[in-house]
Amino acid sequence: MQKPSTFARIRALKPKQQIAFNQMLIERMLPNFQLYTELTEQGDYSALQTVSDLIWQSLYSKGFKVDVQLQQQKVEEQIPAEAESESLGLYAAIDAGMALIANLSLLDKNNEFKNKEVTLPSVLSQGTIERMLITSAEVENSKEAIAHPHMQWEIETQNEFLDQIEQSDQLDKNRCQQLKSFALQDGMTNLGIEF
Repeated sequence: MQKPSTFARIRALKPKQQIAFNQMLIERMLPNFQLYTELTEQGDYSALQTVSDLIWQSLYSKGFKVDVQLQQQKVEEQIPAEAESESLGLYAAIDAGMALIANLSLLDKNNEFKNKEVTLPSVLSQGTIERMLITSAEVENSKEAIAHPHMQWEIETQNEFLDQIEQSDQLDKNRCQQLKSFALQDGMTNLGIEF
């Protein structure tokens, strides 16, 4: 029997599992942001890493509250503005920041857009790859991008992350650290850049 689509599997998770899954994706996207900040000297990578750590902590620390609006503002301040540069690095950095903002919003119990935002990090991660494939002329359009081996690797990776999350009813500190390590075990960003 074929498994449901990635997005259907994300929607079927419990709220904390959804956040943990998104954080796994974000862990692979943040090094893209870090590389962009190092190359352009724009933005503060440590601000995004701190917010990422807060989200993980919110999953396993009972009573730990994150000021969602404040943290979103901190991330927004670091996201590079679209400049004259149409560089892939710029868009990869923007996508990483936007994924973090989307995941933060899932911590807000009153968020009316949760259903849309729950899959946004997954969509953004795949979109970063699609943009890379089209920009580098490896493919001509979105349809070709989906069939490309790099995109297939991304989809397989997301499904491997979902396999891990679906087995994670209890998200204690140890399990969150395991999930983060699992996400980083290849030592590569979603763009295939080693870190």
